[in-house]
Amino acid sequence: MRELFILVLLLSATDAFPQSTLTGKVFDAKSGEALTGANVILEGSDRGSVTDLDGEFVFDNLERETYILRVSYIGYAVSTREVDMSSGYLRVEIALVPVSYEFNTIVVTGTRTEKKRTEVPIIVNILKQDVFASTNSRWLLDGLSYQTGVRMEVDCQTCNYSQVRLNGLGGAYSQILINSKPVFSALSGLYGLEQIPATMLDRVEVIRGGGSALFGANAVAGTINIITREPVENSYSLSVDNSVIGGSAPDRSLDMTTTFVDPDRQRGITVFGSFRDRAAWDANMDGFSEIPEIRNNSFGLTSYHKTSRYSKISLDLHSIHEERRGGNKLSLPPHQADQAEDRIHNILGGGLTFSRDVPELLSSLSAYVSGQRTDRSHYTGIDGEEAYGTTDNLTMVTGVQFSRSHLEFLGGGENTITVGVEGQYDDVFDEIPLYQHRLEQITRQAGVFLQTDWKATGKFGILLGLRGDVHSRVRGPVINPRINLMYDLTSQLQLRTSFATGFRAPQAFDADLHVAFAGGGVSLIRIDPALEMERSVSYSTSLDFNVPSAHRIWGFTLDGFLTRINNIFILEELGPDPVNASNTILLRSNGPGATVAGASVEVRANFDNMVEFQTGLTMQRSVYDEKVFWSSSIGGTENFTRSPDMYGFYLIDINLLDPFRISLNGVLTGPMDVPHFAGAPGVDADALRRSETFFESNLRLSWRFSTDSMGGDGFELYIGARNMFDSYQKDFDTGPYRDSNYIYGPARPRTLYAGIRIGSL
Repeated sequence: MRELFILVLLLSATDAFPQSTLTGKVFDAKSGEALTGANVILEGSDRGSVTDLDGEFVFDNLERETYILRVSYIGYAVSTREVDMSSGYLRVEIALVPVSYEFNTIVVTGTRTEKKRTEVPIIVNILKQDVFASTNSRWLLDGLSYQTGVRMEVDCQTCNYSQVRLNGLGGAYSQILINSKPVFSALSGLYGLEQIPATMLDRVEVIRGGGSALFGANAVAGTINIITREPVENSYSLSVDNSVIGGSAPDRSLDMTTTFVDPDRQRGITVFGSFRDRAAWDANMDGFSEIPEIRNNSFGLTSYHKTSRYSKISLDLHSIHEERRGGNKLSLPPHQADQAEDRIHNILGGGLTFSRDVPELLSSLSAYVSGQRTDRSHYTGIDGEEAYGTTDNLTMVTGVQFSRSHLEFLGGGENTITVGVEGQYDDVFDEIPLYQHRLEQITRQAGVFLQTDWKATGKFGILLGLRGDVHSRVRGPVINPRINLMYDLTSQLQLRTSFATGFRAPQAFDADLHVAFAGGGVSLIRIDPALEMERSVSYSTSLDFNVPSAHRIWGFTLDGFLTRINNIFILEELGPDPVNASNTILLRSNGPGATVAGASVEVRANFDNMVEFQTGLTMQRSVYDEKVFWSSSIGGTENFTRSPDMYGFYLIDINLLDPFRISLNGVLTGPMDVPHFAGAPGVDADALRRSETFFESNLRLSWRFSTDSMGGDGFELYIGARNMFDSYQKDFDTGPYRDSNYIYGPARPRTLYAGIRIGSL
């Protein structure tokens, strides 16, 4: 009797409050393959889910009304569909369309959550694998040139260290992340951009300006997030590339990648390897190299293991060994050369992340630890000096982050609140006994951040962030607010504006502490004991216009930016070294301040994946409040040195006659002021030179072949030329007493190449 009574009550309750169930499957529209981990949200309710291993999702106990179902997945266009639940049960199948163009894709940088690029209050530019391929960029250094507002700079004609400049600021103002973790130390920034092979990458996401509070307050110029390959499907790739630099110096590389994913998608692994052997190249036939020889091998892996339906452990590891030698008499030990720089790097890095989604609460939790260890032996000497040294650098990062979404927040739209803590540890030791040079510094930094990403109305979005950091070399906590606003003027046109503050602690090691040759000696940097942190305030405004359709996509972005830096770090010449008069001492101290302001425009179009076009141009000025005296013998300058007022790029990919493809691309570098120290033959006095305009033009022709019998696999043959019109510096110094930092413009002269790639195309 009691059981019957309970049954009657249940039936009565069901009649009084009718409920419904929605089930579905999400899959790739082209291959039909189920998509695991796609985000599924019912707009207008506080319900969300994530697809399981079979691409399935379920919503139980729904009201019998109409909802908007929204499905998103990285690399695919977002799908929305109206679902009417009045019948009590409905099953849907959602076919997501892969997208090849960046403004339709899902990004993670800026919010550490997956969002469609056009819906993020911060503009995130994406550098994908197809750009690395079409430009024949074998290394991260080469590919980064093809982003608006980004300029890759190669310094020192003896060792060719590099730095990335965002919005006119030097490399030390950009934060470089690996899988969203700041383990790319200041030391790594000297050579690391040329040590990371493109085969290691899934994509690179770039934010210009202060942006998000989640990635550190020292990202003054912007953030570059290197995202490594994640196992998605079984695949493999093997490529061999042979280049000839300047008609005489061979540059050979071998890259391989393989991915395994088990049938139930509980675990997967991607393994990559890269080998490089590049000969030195002498531009002016004086017996001293302008491009050093390099022998590099890199290995690594990314893997995951699903511990439950909604939890996952991810692991990434990478190992890099590189030998780099420039100068003359390269077959002899460095101290037997007239001038030499020799670098042997051994780098080991990686990270471990545990992530847990709670779909019914629209929440996620992640905990991570990452690190990188660099052991380096080096030589920087002239005329047989015993100028050997060692460097040890350990960088560690650990943190916890929690996100919670509210689909109807304060009567508005979806809001994702993210809170977290992060700790960083950096230990650097660098010593050259001959020069009485010794740097030994440990820095610790702890940060707490809070960020809200709120779509307040259908048209207005706001990203508010607040970060507090305690740094071991800065007195007291540093608080930095960051505000990003987005307004949809139309469905195709977004207006964004941002305000961000930041700081830069007195670092022991970065690009402008490089030991350089000049006038028969070396330039040594000393740090002012009273050096204090920099503070920055930056503003930006942009218009982003995109018109996607079934067969064509086109759009443009207009962007204006201004950054004000107080207590800016400057380098000024003090005079001869008291220990060795041939050497020069430069002092790093605080200047009064500086302003960097400019604007950029980017235009892009894609016509049915048959013709794709993208170009970007940046105009900017970088000036100090007062003159900086980089040389004690001539007047100072208010303009930043080595900072062109104009730079840009273009990309054109043509695929009209498949399998034949044509790629045209190039990089523009405008005139800049370049310091030139005296001492080399014919250079009697320090001078500030104005460089010419360089336009580096590249061409790549490729043929791809694959058949059904090959299971979708195939091979690609390609040939091409980089800097085919040889737009390259012509006035290098000669001899051992040259100014090694007197180098500007493109990274290489005319370079011809050919290669083959086999595997999953």
